[in-house]
Amino acid sequence: MDAAGCDAKGLVTAFEAAWRVFRLEEAWAAITALDGAGAPAAAQLALYQEAARVLRRQAYWLARQAGTDVSVQTLVEAYRPAADEMRAEGLAVLSPLERRLAEERAQGFVEAGAPQALAVDIAALRALTSTSDVADLALAAGWALLPAGRIYHQVGAAFGFDRLRAAAGGLWAADSYERQAVRQLIEDFLAEQAAVARSVMAGTERDTGRGGVEEAHAAVRAWAAPRSAGIDPALRLIANIEASGEPWSFAKLTIVNAALRQLAAQATG
Repeated sequence: MDAAGCDAKGLVTAFEAAWRVFRLEEAWAAITALDGAGAPAAAQLALYQEAARVLRRQAYWLARQAGTDVSVQTLVEAYRPAADEMRAEGLAVLSPLERRLAEERAQGFVEAGAPQALAVDIAALRALTSTSDVADLALAAGWALLPAGRIYHQVGAAFGFDRLRAAAGGLWAADSYERQAVRQLIEDFLAEQAAVARSVMAGTERDTGRGGVEEAHAAVRAWAAPRSAGIDPALRLIANIEASGEPWSFAKLTIVNAALRQLAAQATG
């Protein structure tokens, strides 16, 4: 609860809201229904584990964002329509990396014996936990959700936020303190990505990206062009670390985070 920045009531509220926002009760029921469909137990277990992972991550994020003075219904009304719209869009709204990782997860579920459609639905949930951020961005800017989502995910691809979060999520943590430190690092990347996306949206025509991912990608490139002096050093740092062939470490991610924090500060300045 300390890590989530709330009391027990706030954590329970966030947990129940996350369960409903992503309609995880429906996903859980669909997985349970595989009992009578001849699916291997390994497939069900993998799907349950993924759904539980999404629930845990989103509950933690909502708890941090919403605090304690908000009801389950308020959170559901704020975010479930956005989650439904993003889910209906499927993997197309995601960055290339997030889409590839979701496809790999889905393929793993299928190989374990899960039905294709259910495997894809469950595999997509992890990347879509950013829905609350996208919904907040869209609301604040007066944008439609999907154009905001496309800008957000293209920012993640262009500046490496998606790769860095994936690297941080793959770090091994020895204890709760290290887990909390990694979680904070991921939160920083999310906040920085949102800050840059907000700046891109502020500097482009409203709902840019409505025409598709390529339009959103072009908007991000246009935003970045006059800011190359601040952007290029951060991107070179990421490229140099990746080119070394050595795995990401907490120290490397922290150094990169400092560079991206400066970029986010410039975006909001």
